[in-house]
Amino acid sequence: MNKLKAYFNKERLIIFMSVLLFYGNILKNDYSLDDSIVTEKDNITSKGFRAIPKLLKSYYLERADNMKFEYRPIVKISFAIEHQFFGVNVIISHFFNLLLYIIGLYVLFSVLKLLFSNYSPHIAFYSVLLFAIMPIHSEVVASLKNRDILICFILCMLSFKYYLIFLVNDQKKWKFLLFSSVSFYFAFLTKFDVLPFIAIIPILAYIKKSAKIKHVILFFGLAALTAVLFKLTKYTLLEKDVTKRVFNYFENPLFFEKGISYKLIALCNSLGFYIQQSIFPIKQCSYYGIETISVSKLQFQGIIGIISIPLLSIGIIKTFLKKDFVIFSGLFIYCASVSIYLNFVIPVVGIVADRFAFFNSLGIAILFIGLYEKYKQKINISEMNLKILGGAIFIFFAVITINRNCDWKNLNTLTTADVNKFDKNVFLNYKQGLNLATESLDKNNKLTNVERKNKLIEARKYLEKSITLYSNYPSSLSYLSYVLIYYFNEFGAAIPYLNKAISLKPTTELFFYKAICMRETKQKDSSEFYLKKCLALDVNYLNAYNLLMYDYNESGQFEKTIALCNNAINAGVNAIEIYNTLGKTYWQMKNNVEAVKYYKKALEINPSNEEALAMVKKLQ
Repeated sequence: MNKLKAYFNKERLIIFMSVLLFYGNILKNDYSLDDSIVTEKDNITSKGFRAIPKLLKSYYLERADNMKFEYRPIVKISFAIEHQFFGVNVIISHFFNLLLYIIGLYVLFSVLKLLFSNYSPHIAFYSVLLFAIMPIHSEVVASLKNRDILICFILCMLSFKYYLIFLVNDQKKWKFLLFSSVSFYFAFLTKFDVLPFIAIIPILAYIKKSAKIKHVILFFGLAALTAVLFKLTKYTLLEKDVTKRVFNYFENPLFFEKGISYKLIALCNSLGFYIQQSIFPIKQCSYYGIETISVSKLQFQGIIGIISIPLLSIGIIKTFLKKDFVIFSGLFIYCASVSIYLNFVIPVVGIVADRFAFFNSLGIAILFIGLYEKYKQKINISEMNLKILGGAIFIFFAVITINRNCDWKNLNTLTTADVNKFDKNVFLNYKQGLNLATESLDKNNKLTNVERKNKLIEARKYLEKSITLYSNYPSSLSYLSYVLIYYFNEFGAAIPYLNKAISLKPTTELFFYKAICMRETKQKDSSEFYLKKCLALDVNYLNAYNLLMYDYNESGQFEKTIALCNNAINAGVNAIEIYNTLGKTYWQMKNNVEAVKYYKKALEINPSNEEALAMVKKLQ
């Protein structure tokens, strides 16, 4: 009991209360952007413990078009465990995000106390407190999908903590080094943000003079081994035959442009963006892209980046030579963490993202506290004025964070807030159109017919704007076609969008939409052609069978229906619709024996099939 009281001291209680103040309102939030990737009722994680074996063998993101990428099983397993005990409950999920954030801060506090043990005890506490209240973290804490960052951060800090404990232990208890390595391995299984800590952990320990060169080499070796084990785990457990992720130009032109000038401009703009967002994040957004961050011309953020590059470089060298360890630690953590998101070595989808600032903002927090501790005597600010300044920063950050948490209330509130900030953003216009259409079509919404229609009209405008901004985005083209066909019945207007979408990325659904357009514009031969294209892509696509069979029977082409159904059966399609149609076709051909035969086959699949039951009774 005494140990528990000692652990929850004044500093930890202040951190706890600050987090509750800043992030308590996320408990009112619903699901939001991309949460369906890791949770919600239809996700595999809803099965609890039973889902874990499959999660270990699954990609992080698996789309219907066989596009699968990333391997982050730990975050989905965390949701599976949560759902096992508490069910699928969005409030519980947000509660655990909040809890994980607090745990991460507490482990960080332990690490910084060990790392800065030779300095003022206030440095560790104030660094953690400043880090805890940085508004940029709203994009991680308020987003269930971004729980992977919270877990990865905890595991990185645990690895750091155990390594430092190992070093300060006179008897060098090797179990702590083992704990450090295991934590590092699980961090890799959570998110790749762990990578810079292969350098951060041993180098800071060495410069602090806690680690000898042999201990540095040992950690490097073990960390590299965990990276190899991660790759081996991924290679062993995942299926190999998957399609690669397809990128769009607006997501990041550097996937297409290979010139060094583009990379340098992207580096400067990205670096300036992360510095600005960590210190003064007035406009936060869930998605950026080329319309917001350029890779071809310097922006205001790029000027910040250009100024910062020599300052950061000189700062690291100078603080290293002068043995100014706290400031050096802040600079080194920042530079190492931000390096993987500067688009110079590997392009990043979206070019930048607020969530990518989570790890590097720790360096900013340590840097500011280190600078204050070093120069507070020269600043000569009274304690009262210092408290007023600290209080003003606290309130300013709280207002930004609480308001941003409200934006994350659900998908509609988020995209509405963000598209109003960046109205020329291709992805946000698409997402807003998609959300408005989905909301209009949701029968649980108590909307009048006029309100539903108005929402669809507004959705159409956003989708059309997305295409105007970037004409080659398959998602916008496909969904606008869907809306025009099914809800506006403007079949001719949908055809140009369909043609463009098919030329970029042909799918079964697009061919089906095109078949409907051809059919409704009295071009039945073309309709038949596209329906057969559907079946060439997916032999089990029942919508195409149903429409073809209906049109064949409607025009008296019964032999075509029979041939189509038999081909489906021979291809392994075992569907009630196929057998029901065969039964109906033979009945229309006055062949009741064959009709009964196929209706009975339909009943073998589903004994409660009402059409088959009624027809068998009638014909017998």
